[in-house]
Amino acid sequence: MAKRRTESDAAARVDSATAKRQLRFLLSYYRPYAGVMIACLLVMLPSSGITLLFPRLTGDLIDRITKTSSGNGLYEIGGIFLGLLTVQAITGYIVNTTMARTTERVIAALRQDLFERIVLLPMHVLGARRVGELSSRLSSDLTQIQETFSFSMLQLLRQGIFLVGSVVIIVGTSLQLTVPILLGTPVIVGLAVLIGRRIRALSTQTQDALAKTSTIVEETLQSVASVKSFVQERYEIDRYSKALAENVRLAIRGARLRSGFVTFIIFTMFGGIAAVILYGANLVASGAITMGQLLSFLMYAMFVGGALGSFAELIGQVQKTLGSSVRIRELLVEPTETLGLEAPHVTLRSVSFSHVRFAYPERPETPVLDDITLTINAGERIAFVGESGAGKSTTASLIQRLYLPTSGTILYDGHDADTLTLAQIRRNIGVVPQDIVLFGGTIEQNIRYGRQDATMDEVREAARAANALEFIERFPESFGALVGERGVKLSGGQRQRIAIARALLKNPPILILDEATSSLDAETEHLIQDALERLMQQRTTVIIAHRLSTVRSCDRIYVFEQGRIVEHGTHEALLRAEGLYRRWCDLQFIS
Repeated sequence: MAKRRTESDAAARVDSATAKRQLRFLLSYYRPYAGVMIACLLVMLPSSGITLLFPRLTGDLIDRITKTSSGNGLYEIGGIFLGLLTVQAITGYIVNTTMARTTERVIAALRQDLFERIVLLPMHVLGARRVGELSSRLSSDLTQIQETFSFSMLQLLRQGIFLVGSVVIIVGTSLQLTVPILLGTPVIVGLAVLIGRRIRALSTQTQDALAKTSTIVEETLQSVASVKSFVQERYEIDRYSKALAENVRLAIRGARLRSGFVTFIIFTMFGGIAAVILYGANLVASGAITMGQLLSFLMYAMFVGGALGSFAELIGQVQKTLGSSVRIRELLVEPTETLGLEAPHVTLRSVSFSHVRFAYPERPETPVLDDITLTINAGERIAFVGESGAGKSTTASLIQRLYLPTSGTILYDGHDADTLTLAQIRRNIGVVPQDIVLFGGTIEQNIRYGRQDATMDEVREAARAANALEFIERFPESFGALVGERGVKLSGGQRQRIAIARALLKNPPILILDEATSSLDAETEHLIQDALERLMQQRTTVIIAHRLSTVRSCDRIYVFEQGRIVEHGTHEALLRAEGLYRRWCDLQFIS
């Protein structure tokens, strides 16, 4: 039993430490606005203090009415009321708008940092996370934080002032009446701490469940054509329904916990106030206190009860925010890639691998590449062939430094990859992938993605060289035509020609073509092959292909099998070797 209690205490300490760490993390974004926040607090103190004067003035008003029948001084008290209300309204407006404006800027800074961190994460980290989850962090989690810091934190401070001020005043008014209220306060505060921890844990689970629903929506809409072609609408609806039900279940558990606590506080505090009314009525009857003093006391006691009742909901809101910030902070502390954009431009034209091995970090026991050694000289056309999963595309990813090798070395023009920045390497490499990804803007924006500072004449010339100008000019908007989400408004061949134009505009010394002519009709393939031929001129080119007819003219062909290079040579030499390449050729060409 003692051991279990010790473990529980240790867990509570860790949980409390986590909460403090998360709160410090969120408040760190307010540091640039520390002066503004301190000014708001200084203004809020007298503004909240003004509210504490209302019960006293009300009590004085009642006593004047009961002691005299002339109504002397009533208008003076009314004038004080009006003046205080005016001051409070003005200061409250200033504080609320200043806090809202500051919080908007803080959340914008946090959103910017989070998006920047996500974009700069290495591929192996991004690959381990789903797009919908990351989108949820930027949307629902940050919205939760924004709502708390725009309203809940301000209310928490204001209610804290009401609580402390009211307790001090009622102690000074009547210690006899104060004791019943103060006896219940430690119990409520203790319960708030215990329940708050549970709410924070539930909030983290709820936000994770919400992120899962966002992921399903993202994946379904991105692949909606596949969903419909496989008639899997009902499956996706059911998948979303189950994830949503889990989110609702966790949210309801949190709501029940908070509602139960609020109900307990209302019952306890207002039950106590009812008892105080009975006791105070006896004191008034005995002449120990006046009716006005009793009324003032009750109003202050209600301030205490209201503050404690608000604390339950407000602390629950803060705990939910701390739970939401856990996942955000996890992303913000992930190590990012260092691009080295300020490094001087270099021209790289050759690549060589020496005994390179690679395994994905999440599956280190399963090597994807095993002892890869190859050379790609400047100006050569090299082909990677092999079955799916043999390691061709992974090798191309290593050339782009999208992943780092587990062991071995990669050289660019004889320079070790570690001596070059990622920007220096990637600026020298252009890619035309099999699965063309276009952004949901205009054709011009997608082509210009290859080089943002290009002139319109250069964009047009790149489109002409890619055999894309003809179909672009058929659109009424020409280069201003929207391509739709992921380019859905364009055909496959049109998307590939836009990608080729983008690569032409970038004008890289090294080019990677990953199945760039697959799944096309004969006429479109001819147009794209013609565009690719222009693109490959005077460049070092790596062609990844399943169709061996596209690699016959390459200077050298590397044959991949299960992460290893099993053959390499020219088309004719590999045919004479009568190995794996010869067998594939016989299967493709003879059949």
